[in-house]
Amino acid sequence: MSGHGLKVQCLASTGVEGWDGRGDERKEEEKRDEKELDDLGEGGEEEHASMSLRSSTQKAAEPSAQDPMEDDDPESASSSSESDDETSHSGASSDSQDVEEEEQHVSCMQDTQLSPDGTCFFTSDYSRTFNVYPVDPTTSPDESIRPLKPYASFQSPNPIWAFAANPLFNFQDANTTHVLISRRDSYITLHNALWDISQTSPTSDTSTTPINISTPLSFYKNINPLTEAVTAPLSLTYSHTGTHFFAGLRNSIATFDLSHTTAPIHSIATIPSLRNKRKGGGRGFKGCISALSLSPPASLHNDGLLAAGSRTRYIGIYDATGGTEMTSFALPGTLTGQRKIRNENLAHVMGDGVTSLKWSPCGKYLYVAERCSDVLLIYDVRNFSLSLGYCVGRRAQTKQKLGFDVWNAGASPYDVEAIAHEVWAGGMDGCVRVWRDPYVKEGAVEADEVVRVGGDEMPVVGTLVHASGGLAVVASGRMDIGDGDGLGKGKSRGGGVRPRFREWGRLDILGLG
Repeated sequence: MSGHGLKVQCLASTGVEGWDGRGDERKEEEKRDEKELDDLGEGGEEEHASMSLRSSTQKAAEPSAQDPMEDDDPESASSSSESDDETSHSGASSDSQDVEEEEQHVSCMQDTQLSPDGTCFFTSDYSRTFNVYPVDPTTSPDESIRPLKPYASFQSPNPIWAFAANPLFNFQDANTTHVLISRRDSYITLHNALWDISQTSPTSDTSTTPINISTPLSFYKNINPLTEAVTAPLSLTYSHTGTHFFAGLRNSIATFDLSHTTAPIHSIATIPSLRNKRKGGGRGFKGCISALSLSPPASLHNDGLLAAGSRTRYIGIYDATGGTEMTSFALPGTLTGQRKIRNENLAHVMGDGVTSLKWSPCGKYLYVAERCSDVLLIYDVRNFSLSLGYCVGRRAQTKQKLGFDVWNAGASPYDVEAIAHEVWAGGMDGCVRVWRDPYVKEGAVEADEVVRVGGDEMPVVGTLVHASGGLAVVASGRMDIGDGDGLGKGKSRGGGVRPRFREWGRLDILGLG
């Protein structure tokens, strides 16, 4: 992966027909092959078959891609290519056709994360479904594209706001395969991501339906003592030991002990006082904590530094052990601590609130992503007063949350204390961009690689790179107000007093070379 000219091949996908990650050179080669096939005629088909291996593997995989995928959503009765009115037709043949097309629908992806051991990845989507998909790093690139189906799943009555996997996650140990999930107006729940704990006997290996993991192991309560309102966090992250976790709330970060479910054991206030006119005497910041990230352990901070980002464009750095504030600062363009006063001279690096935070593998650099922003800001932990630089060309001018990933590339050739890494981020144009060691550059840093993984109509919501460097998981999703401009894609939702819209998504596992 460290060399130029990254080669990408799709290994598994929920939508084989829509995958478009072949690259311009391969497309031109296939056009030449098609032209040669026309010249050869029917008698030369066998000779040409050996020349278009890629095309043949895709065609062989198309029937597999049409296999039904289990969907337990009772509200998702409409077909992905038909209107809601057409689903009301009776008859056995019509019902079976609707069910088949419904199961093929993949909802718009909202968030995705890779398990710490790299054996699976988790997704949440617009249909309020949490899915667990397997990852097989031994898949050969020469094999045909295989259909991607969830291994475990559950349907939530409320939207899923955040989730986090146990840092000690090991699929061979059922005591570690845990994931925390935050849902609107609900307690934080702990689930076993791979096992149905409600079953007294093991399920059959021949079952084609995903394992139901809806039964929680425990609940963690965050209740306002004055109003008795249940407050759900917008962000979650575990401690390195896996015994505690942090939850991002409005104007505070709650610390929970996994063995203490009734309330947080500690709360970190991002603003010291709410009674003062200057709100804390001018210190700290207000806003909902929409992103949390814990840095790798270091000699000065054994438990790491906790970075918190807010929708008001502020970043706070805290000690993960005692909760002491190390520093807090506003992102470029926010003047005098006022979110609504913006410096238009810095409009090219400004966004509309933090969505994702990632630390570099060495723990010295922090990457920040915002909504409605085409850049990823880079900060040095040794001096947060100014940004080191920014990754440009992200193509993320949207309110939709578009995540990114930082991949460990081994020892750095520039700094003996740092670790080389790559930043992978998707955009609205269906492309994934890769920046190699952007921290060693200054100013606007252009992408080193651009990989197309879908059409222009499918934004890339999340990109995850396997620790081995040989695989990448790409999650995509889109929502269109109206009927999709006649595209006929996705599932039609809304109606009545709500606006009608269509939504659809896709997942791909890519082989990297």
